[in-house]
Amino acid sequence: MNLKITLACFVSGVLMLSCKEGYTEKTIDPLPTFNEAKSKSEIIAFVSSVTDPSNPNFVEPKDRIVCFDNDGTLWAEQPLPSQIFFVFDKVKELAQTNPKFITESPYKEVLANDIEGILKVDKAKTIAMIGKVDSLYHTDYDTTVDSWLKNAKHPYLKRPYDKTIYQPMMELLDYLRENEFTIYIVSGGGTNFMRAWQPELYNIDKNYIVGSTFKTETVQQEDSIAVLPTSEFDFYDDHMGKVISIQKIIGKKPIMVVGNSDGDLEMMEFADTDNPHATLMVYVLHSDGEREFLYNEKTPMGRLEKGWEVAQRKGWTIIDMKKDWKEVFVE
Repeated sequence: MNLKITLACFVSGVLMLSCKEGYTEKTIDPLPTFNEAKSKSEIIAFVSSVTDPSNPNFVEPKDRIVCFDNDGTLWAEQPLPSQIFFVFDKVKELAQTNPKFITESPYKEVLANDIEGILKVDKAKTIAMIGKVDSLYHTDYDTTVDSWLKNAKHPYLKRPYDKTIYQPMMELLDYLRENEFTIYIVSGGGTNFMRAWQPELYNIDKNYIVGSTFKTETVQQEDSIAVLPTSEFDFYDDHMGKVISIQKIIGKKPIMVVGNSDGDLEMMEFADTDNPHATLMVYVLHSDGEREFLYNEKTPMGRLEKGWEVAQRKGWTIIDMKKDWKEVFVE
């Protein structure tokens, strides 16, 4: 009799513990800094459906690929992408020993902090300036970027650049990672710049970070070979460039794409066309002029116009930053 009572108590205890654990799992919020908004519900519903073997939308882990844009999607990009501000700071350092910067564009505009003037300079010259900085600092590039990221401050947000990352998006990255998604960054930013800091801050391996590139050259001395950067532009990873990168580097269509601008539209359309799996396309709408930036038709880059029209027509998910996020930046 005592044995039966003991067994009954044991079974009862196990069942209570199991129920408690099940309840805890169900009530844990995977996206706590999202408000209870439509975007949150759509993201969770999608992830639940593609990870549930009993659901007709189930997708094997090997095909759970998601591509994120970076600038304006995972961290702030206004009034210029952060990589440009990094280049500006390095140009100011270089100008101390290179007087020609004082008279040549776009260097002279950088030294004068003339953002409007820089935007008017021929884009090819600005790109060449970025390449020059990359090549001059290449010997300790990662360390240079990392130090700048943690110590320099965004001129408008007045916080270190590694604190301009969006907290809700970090939660989304973790949520997808926990559900066996393979995460890629596919961005117009420089590949080397992003690979210098994203592995640590986003917990994404360098091999999964894809961006714009400059040409390189090889130098061989006896049995040793070195790859050195040049300031000559090679590939722009934006618009159709993102489609090319996905096809060339990933080799299959993502089932989820997250972006914020027209520059991300083509990779969304590519992923959403004839995909054998269920898909989710997500746009981040910059609607919060108080906590971040309010984008409009005058925003110098990162505008969402054509992409907005397509998203509305196709019923894609929209994350409204002002309405959907309790917090914006990591602390």
